[in-house]
Amino acid sequence: MSRSEVSQLPAVTIGSVVEIDSLLRQLVTGTLSDTNVATAHLLDAAREEFVAHGIARTAVGDIARRAGVSRPTLYRKCGDKEDIVAAVLVRETTEFFMRAQAVLAPLSNAEDRMVEAFVMGMREARDHPLVLALKEFDAESFSRNVFDVNASGYQGLLAVIAELLADEDYPVPAVKRALDLALRLTSTFLVNPSALVPTDTDENTREFAGRYLLPLMRAAR
Repeated sequence: MSRSEVSQLPAVTIGSVVEIDSLLRQLVTGTLSDTNVATAHLLDAAREEFVAHGIARTAVGDIARRAGVSRPTLYRKCGDKEDIVAAVLVRETTEFFMRAQAVLAPLSNAEDRMVEAFVMGMREARDHPLVLALKEFDAESFSRNVFDVNASGYQGLLAVIAELLADEDYPVPAVKRALDLALRLTSTFLVNPSALVPTDTDENTREFAGRYLLPLMRAAR
């Protein structure tokens, strides 16, 4: 599997780091625009193929057939497979943060937002169709590369997310440090779930966050 074929969640791929950073900053400032309808249809088809067969097993021709277009049309609209994978992952990640923003906005402080963001992230890790497909079809690459905290652009992405969570008591640098710890915990529990410290439900995850994540967050100030 190439480096773009789900080698970096949530930082996505090297080539799309700037794009996702821009999308998330638009989200933070409320200026995010709608995706082109024709391109969205092609990315929908790609996502369906990735969920059904995994990324490594999906060819560009498979996506084109599902979308009902020719391969040249798909290449013209979306680029090669690496570009398509990047675009799908950027869209999925951006949609997650749009949902997260709606959940987090009414919360009054950074600690509550951090807990609920962690709960949402762990829920996505357990239930998201693409994550489940990666576990099933691309297990080796998934366990090696998911949440690649050393990926290019990772720190920039953390800064964007921190802007959603920060408040007067927790400035962006402190939240960024706490997020780094939270994402490392997420990746560990996703790949190797713990029977002693379960995070298999929202309730368990929320309890975990309150007991273990918030003290780390306070220490990061």
